[in-house]
Amino acid sequence: MSFATFAPLRFEKTGEMMTDKKDEELGKLSFPCTIGIKAMGRQADDFEHKVKDIVASHTEAGAIVDVRCKESNSGNFHSVTCEVKLESREQMEAIYQSMHDHPDILMTL
Repeated sequence: MSFATFAPLRFEKTGEMMTDKKDEELGKLSFPCTIGIKAMGRQADDFEHKVKDIVASHTEAGAIVDVRCKESNSGNFHSVTCEVKLESREQMEAIYQSMHDHPDILMTL
């Protein structure tokens, strides 16, 4: 069985970017663009607000065009996906880095 992979940028808690030649070719983005940035963490009442604040701190007003939230089946984890208009790769990387640095965010996609 084969799965297609699209990974413009991935961070782990080690702080190192994980890419390879194939990811780079598949992950080429043309800016400005609108992409979904997902953050996952432990269930907390203010998790959605924290994620939106991080994204908003790196974008202009109105750049977040949609927010989707989902709780895990067990109810222990929460994911928040922000569809956001980005102007540059540097802006996207700054958002991912801020999420990586936040102690409540366990993983980003």
